[in-house]
Amino acid sequence: MQSSTKQDRARVVLDTNIVVSALIAKEGASARLFEKLILGEIENYTNKEIIAELKEVFGRKEITERTTKTARKFVIREYLNNSIQIAAKARVNVVEHLQDNKFIETCLDAGIPCLITGDQHLLKLKEFLE
Repeated sequence: MQSSTKQDRARVVLDTNIVVSALIAKEGASARLFEKLILGEIENYTNKEIIAELKEVFGRKEITERTTKTARKFVIREYLNNSIQIAAKARVNVVEHLQDNKFIETCLDAGIPCLITGDQHLLKLKEFLE
C-alpha cells in the first residue's frame, strides 16, 4: 500500500547508477531510495531511453555475475510499475557523456529539478536544473 499522497511525494529522476546500486547493495542509500519508490514515497519519472539503458546495463556480464535473474527481474518490474513514463521531448547537450543528457532532458520534460545520481559529472549540474 502506498503511504504518501501524490502531492506529498518528492518528484525525481533516478539515474541508472542508482537503480543498479540498489540491485547490488541491498543495504545502501540507493536501496533505501528504491524502497521509497516501491512504497510510493517518491515519484520517479522515466522515458524509453532510460528504460532501454537500464535493461542493457542489467544484461551486462559484470551485473549478471553478481546478481540473480530473479532479483534483476524484480527491480526492473518494480521500476516500471512505480515510475511515470513520459515522452522524451527536450534535447540538451550539457554533459560530457552524451548518453547522460537523457536524465537532464527527463527532468526538463517532467518540470522537476531533482536528478538523483552518483555520477560526479552530473552532480556538477546542480545550478542547471534549479
